[in-house]
Amino acid sequence: MTPPNNALQSYTVIVLRHGGEYLLLRRSPQKRLAPNRWTGIGGRVEPHEWGDLTASALRELAEETGIRAAAVDHLALRRVLMHDRPGEPLTLLLYLTGDLRERLTPDCNEGVLDWVKPEAMAALDIIETTAAALPLLIEDQARDPRGVEPLRMGLAHFGPDRRLERVLWA
Repeated sequence: MTPPNNALQSYTVIVLRHGGEYLLLRRSPQKRLAPNRWTGIGGRVEPHEWGDLTASALRELAEETGIRAAAVDHLALRRVLMHDRPGEPLTLLLYLTGDLRERLTPDCNEGVLDWVKPEAMAALDIIETTAAALPLLIEDQARDPRGVEPLRMGLAHFGPDRRLERVLWA
């Protein structure tokens, strides 16, 4: 069932770092949304999780990869990107970063995980909204490793053809 246009959906997207590389997910070719495209690890925030968004992100991380909270240092909500794509509900993408203590590459039930250096990211087919946030997340984490800076908000504007036209960050 498709949610109505006046509904709100939210998703977490975690980008984990270890030794100058970032753990990204190439979504399964069987996925309805963005098959074979790259993004961070995460998923839907359930209605009862609005009181603790980090816990929601950690739940998704554990469900998809088996990585537990104890394996991640400095998990921080860095950016929130809102978008209202034509014909879809209002959506919030909650971008978090963290440092993985060990360089793990676990199996993932959503696709294939791989460690990627920042200079190799331009060659990947990254989902547009994540592509707009990823370089900024890397900068945020380099500048503020512990994640104490204020949260940054953004607005993604999509055209009538449903393509991302621009992202404005406050």
